[in-house]
Amino acid sequence: MVNHAGPTCIIIVHCTTRMAFRERLLFCLFVFTLVMIGVELTGPGLDWKGFMQVDAITLAAVANEWQKLLQNARIDTIIQPTEHAIAMQCYVPAYQEGGGKNRWIYLSAHPQLSRVHITALKPPRITSEPPPFVMLLRKHLEGARIESIEQPRWERTIEIIAGYKGEGEARTRFRLIVEVMGRVSNIILCDENEMILGSLKRVGAEINRYRVIAPNVAYMPPPPQQRTLAGQTLPKLDPASVTAAQLAICASEEPDPVQESGKKGKKGKKDQGKPTLAQLLTRHVQGWSPLLARETVFRATEQVDTPVEAADENIWEELAWNVRDLAALPETKRWQPQLVVRKAKPGEEEQPLAFAPYALEQYALSQDVEVHESPSINGILDDYFARAEWRDAIDALRAPMRKVLQTQRDRCIRKADLLQREMSVSEEAERDRLYGQLLLAYQHEIQQGQQQVELENYFEGSGDTIPVVTIPLDPRFDAVGNANRYFTKYHKLQRALELLPEQIEQNNAELATIEQLLTDLALAETPAEIELVKAEIQAAGYMKGKRLPEKKAQKKGKGGKQTKKGTLPGGGVPMHVQSDDGFIILIGKNSRQNEEVTFHQATGNDIWLHARGVPGAHVIIKTAGREVSRRAIDQAASLAAYYSQARGSTTVPVDYTLQRHVRHMKGGGPGMVIYERERTLYASPEEATALLNR
Repeated sequence: MVNHAGPTCIIIVHCTTRMAFRERLLFCLFVFTLVMIGVELTGPGLDWKGFMQVDAITLAAVANEWQKLLQNARIDTIIQPTEHAIAMQCYVPAYQEGGGKNRWIYLSAHPQLSRVHITALKPPRITSEPPPFVMLLRKHLEGARIESIEQPRWERTIEIIAGYKGEGEARTRFRLIVEVMGRVSNIILCDENEMILGSLKRVGAEINRYRVIAPNVAYMPPPPQQRTLAGQTLPKLDPASVTAAQLAICASEEPDPVQESGKKGKKGKKDQGKPTLAQLLTRHVQGWSPLLARETVFRATEQVDTPVEAADENIWEELAWNVRDLAALPETKRWQPQLVVRKAKPGEEEQPLAFAPYALEQYALSQDVEVHESPSINGILDDYFARAEWRDAIDALRAPMRKVLQTQRDRCIRKADLLQREMSVSEEAERDRLYGQLLLAYQHEIQQGQQQVELENYFEGSGDTIPVVTIPLDPRFDAVGNANRYFTKYHKLQRALELLPEQIEQNNAELATIEQLLTDLALAETPAEIELVKAEIQAAGYMKGKRLPEKKAQKKGKGGKQTKKGTLPGGGVPMHVQSDDGFIILIGKNSRQNEEVTFHQATGNDIWLHARGVPGAHVIIKTAGREVSRRAIDQAASLAAYYSQARGSTTVPVDYTLQRHVRHMKGGGPGMVIYERERTLYASPEEATALLNR
């Protein structure tokens, strides 16, 4: 917003300087859409279809590594990183292979990201309060030693048997069973008699009559894998002994996909084309996941999508041999863990595509991917899932607040459009005044009962160019009565127009506040930071809850000056970063912190920076009486760009000025400011990462 009354350009943060009102609204709506879909601030959303499921052969490789790395390890700490996961810190004795150190085991029952693996770092936690199941695990497992790791062949479950010495020589044992089965994944604790003590997810009889997962119920393993052949339900084929004849029989009984789709009707899936060998293996062979099936078919035919109808006797023999060869890996332990990533374009990160404990030959000839080998399948899994579940949990915390802010913002945009339309009635008001004046001027020429009259508008033109105006009349009144009606309407519209500028200003301030809160929410990276934003939303009155206490009046110190307090209640501690040449840089990551760093920690000669035209952090360079170097300004500008709504851009315009030229926006919330005498430079958000990571 530009104030043309003064000699300098005054800019309201969050609005560009030369945008018309409607353009600003469209811009705000566009930016808000980007925030909601996470384009610039949170990166691409989690596409669950892009994540692989951990299959049985991968679990076999994990179990094999755990048998070496966790044998006789002591379980010291148990935490719950997210609502779907459990993490255990285990100390491996020094005499074990790679022992004398702590290792974190990550067990996840996430509906889309279920897995188990050793993770390199301690997982962060969404909440510090342990739920009942974690308390139960701590009661029975902390201090216990891992005695063995079991993985039922071709099942997506893994079991940790842990125990400790009881009275005398007797040992008390527990079984921690992790079922890695997609949306029905679970983590279950049983005693040595296989009675369930507790579980991450309870499954009652109303959900699953076959398997009830609840305390004091005997644990029942998942049902055996079955297939349908010739209308009969049979056990799936054992991959270790499968023959070409068995596979050929399965192919002869494969249903016609066209007929099957016709039976399903309109609600059925679309025609998937001709059945492939990979689909056949997935349906009929135990533990054969889609990736493993495609790999098997590729090794046999050098194609991953070979149709069933193309198979002859030689292909069936080759296919059966490859199935048996891959099925022997849990026995031979000839693991070759690999991670396949899509090659990154300049400025982008590599995108993981697939992982497996065996060589992925199907990707060997692809030009747009790279195959990374690793000695550990645990390391591969840790890299592949790289905080995906954490991002999902964080996004789940943000979701209800984002929805509230979206609703409020939509309301403000509708109100702004309505107010803008009401501003257009000024022309209508002037027209009503003109009608009233003309009716009084020509009252002797107008008869009561007329529905309209045409009069010369002597207020405009002269001589032969006087325009004629058609005025609607109410036939119940004479000329004076109709004139009074128009004057009454004119004065009513005038009173409304006098109130509109203040209403528009208040609505614009509320829009800017909501946009800032949305940016604060998108930039919040930890549960604590999200809670600070939630408290600010509650303080603004958009959500129910305990509001933040207002900051008390500052006490006066010696000389009558006000002494500066610490951080605003509920705002958290602003970030402190040091530039290469020693200047302290303060960063506010939410509205309260912005208020704190700008008006309570900065002085008049400090440098204030903010990304131009978008919500974001207030950044302060503490000058301490020194002349600020260009290097310090560039680094502070990159931080302002990074902690803004434009984080995903290559370059971001950043304004900077002295703190004395920054003041509160009228009617705005905490951190809402206007500023003047600014200069603009362009900064790269990527440059801030090096400064933050050192």
